Amino acid sequence: MASRGLSLSVKIFIGISVVVLVVLGATLAITARSARTAAEASVARVGAAAQLALDAQIGGRFKGLIGSARTFTNNGVFRDQVRQGIVADLLDQANVAADAVGADWVQITDGQGTRLAKSDDPDAPAESLASSPSIGGALEGNEIDAFGIWDDTLLFQAAVVPIEDNGVVYGALMAVSYITDEFARQVKQSAADAVDVVFYALDDAGVPHVNASTLDRADLTPALLEKLHGVASAEGDVMRADVDIAGTDYVALGGILQSAGGAPLGGYVLLRNRDAEFALFRQLERTILLSGALGLLAAFLFSLLVARWVTRPVTKLADAAMRASDGDYNAEITAASKDEIGALASAFRRLLGDLKEKQQLVEFLSGAGDDAKTVQLNAAALTGTQANRAAAAGLVPGSTFANRYEVKEILGQGGMGTVFKAVDRELGEAIAIKTLKPDFLKEDPTALERFKSEIRLARKISHRNVVRTHDIGERDGLYFITMEYVEGTSLKQLIRSRGKLPIAVALSVGKQLARALEVAHEQGIIHRDIKPQNMVVEPDGVLKVMDFGIARLASRPQESGVTQAGAIIGTPEYMAPEQVTGEPVDQRVDIYAMGAVLYECVTGRTPLTADTPYQMIARLLEDTPDAPRAYNAELPAAFDALIVQMLAKKADARPQTALEVHDRLAEIG
Repeated sequence: MASRGLSLSVKIFIGISVVVLVVLGATLAITARSARTAAEASVARVGAAAQLALDAQIGGRFKGLIGSARTFTNNGVFRDQVRQGIVADLLDQANVAADAVGADWVQITDGQGTRLAKSDDPDAPAESLASSPSIGGALEGNEIDAFGIWDDTLLFQAAVVPIEDNGVVYGALMAVSYITDEFARQVKQSAADAVDVVFYALDDAGVPHVNASTLDRADLTPALLEKLHGVASAEGDVMRADVDIAGTDYVALGGILQSAGGAPLGGYVLLRNRDAEFALFRQLERTILLSGALGLLAAFLFSLLVARWVTRPVTKLADAAMRASDGDYNAEITAASKDEIGALASAFRRLLGDLKEKQQLVEFLSGAGDDAKTVQLNAAALTGTQANRAAAAGLVPGSTFANRYEVKEILGQGGMGTVFKAVDRELGEAIAIKTLKPDFLKEDPTALERFKSEIRLARKISHRNVVRTHDIGERDGLYFITMEYVEGTSLKQLIRSRGKLPIAVALSVGKQLARALEVAHEQGIIHRDIKPQNMVVEPDGVLKVMDFGIARLASRPQESGVTQAGAIIGTPEYMAPEQVTGEPVDQRVDIYAMGAVLYECVTGRTPLTADTPYQMIARLLEDTPDAPRAYNAELPAAFDALIVQMLAKKADARPQTALEVHDRLAEIG
């Protein structure tokens, strides 16, 4: 036994899961890219805002120091003390100035730059500071703000103002404020706590040391400080770099702090927590992953439900197919959805119905007996003239016709000629040969053209319910066509021997006839002589429509000369009124004839009867047939109404296509 593949539910689950995973992955990728772009933009925006906040804090403190120092030096008493150079008094003034200015310490020099007093160091030596750019600049009458460094590691801001009166400089006052952790926290607060701040100082060897920070100093290793210094000291645009501090990813940007002379003293670094920028995305990512997991679970449950919903009718259809393969066509198909499964169920239901009807037709044929077989004619059954003509042409059983066909027997004789069974020696197949009577050619000059038209038109039709036409030929003035050999029972003989047919058998006949005409009409071909004599039912229940000998293209003009005006082609019992009167006809004459055939199938008689063809034509034009239910009370009302409509005198009142007839028959049973 062959191993089974994946079940439908598993396939549906895999399909839905793949879709969920693809959508989830694409969503995460797009979200991550968007988040990264947004985060980078936010980092740049926050960095710019933090830089402005830092500049404002530093500039504000410089401005405050200079303004307070200038106010203090404008005091006349203070200026006199500086001019007199009384150190004891100036030491007191330095302490007072430190408090007044808000500085950590203040130192005072004379006009030559010699230190006179320092508030935080009373014993500071009286050394010359004139070489200092900040003191030297102030002694030249300028107000100086600059950074400085004390004791190798302490950064400070210094504001130096001249002590002058009427343009004469008597000395300089330097107010100093250290850059501390508190100042770093103020910068962070002014930047809305969006960044952390690190200030560092460079020692004499150029090694950075932490001066102030909002981060834990223990996390600021020497190697990290070197990297941060590299960020701060980059030339050109402010450099940005990713750094890892205690396991947290930061984006760093910074700048250098210089003395009044332009010498680098240290620098600052603004650190934006990248994880904070991605916090929203991380939360969204977790939400998406959770949603994806729930989606997969939902996909699994949904796939089970869908699989059960889909496979239940499919399983029933498979079971019905297995039963049908065993000859049981009674399986009940209940699927009624409007989707593809419903369409499949509907088609399979109709197929089972057709098979069941065909089985009933086969069973009906099997009980018909010898009296229902097709009339077989042999050479002895022909008249003397017919036998002579057949013999002259080489068309007698046991002879070879046209050096190709071994004639076996005579199958029948019609108004246009004789039909023989033969074997095609080149193909090794049984075929039928239909001839055209020579005298018919003399009596009707259009017969040959109709004969040629038959083969041209019939060869366009390829359908299991239509007898296939192979070729056309001529031998010693005798025209013939070769066609598919059909072994079965004539529908006319079946009705004659059995009378009215069972409803299911009549439905099968009607649907197969409708399919044959549907194909012909699609090619623009009208049969024009539909009757039970032109139909054969094979032993397997397949109906074959034959003899398109008088068919012609629906679009062929009346004046083409092939069928002369007023000529009546067909069998009166099955002809539509417009066909009898010689009016232009279309496929609806075949619809009428099909109605007459179905009438005969369900009642065992033709719709109208008469003693002569002329009486039949008169009745056809004037009388309305009785409803078939008058002769068959078991006939369903819908079937009765359909046949009555098909036999309407006016073509517009009939069903307009063979497909419509087929569908209505399918609805009946």
